[in-house]
Amino acid sequence: MTMYTLKQFVDDLDAITATEGDPAVITAKTAPLLKRLCLNPDAIPAECRTAPAGQRGRYMLHRAPRFNVTSVIWRPGDEADSHDHETWGLVGVVENEIQETRYTSSGRRDLGGRVTLGVKEVLRHKPGAVSMLVPPHDEIHAMYNPTKRDTVEIHVYGKDLAGLQRHTFGEDGTVKSLVSSKYMNC
Repeated sequence: MTMYTLKQFVDDLDAITATEGDPAVITAKTAPLLKRLCLNPDAIPAECRTAPAGQRGRYMLHRAPRFNVTSVIWRPGDEADSHDHETWGLVGVVENEIQETRYTSSGRRDLGGRVTLGVKEVLRHKPGAVSMLVPPHDEIHAMYNPTKRDTVEIHVYGKDLAGLQRHTFGEDGTVKSLVSSKYMNC
């Protein structure tokens, strides 16, 4: 059986996003494709599966007007507190595993507003697992690598997160600004 490649994934996603605008449909159609890609770690260049010394790895694999594909490497103990994405997205695990906490929310999600977050579920994703993020009601999550090894993921988003103002949520529910880090090229 031929392994699914990054180019095939990008071509398939380009075809989906060219004809579909509904985030729920895009993520549902793309999730099985991302799972196939994640089950072929060699589809991601080796240099994009390694975190730079002392920081989380973030590499741009494909940038296009309708979507971006990145690899993210979580070092042991790395975490991202509860946050949103302001776009549809998918997160697939390539190597190791990651803990994801999904939230429900109510309240004002504008800066300075307050939300009430409720833990919807806590998941432990292994290679091939794909999490779908569908705004506006099912896109808030937190991530944590509880293992002693790096975790490699592929992230796919409908907007370029680099520099996009998003939100993070304080323990008291205060909505704060989150500006995404830049990505390194692969």
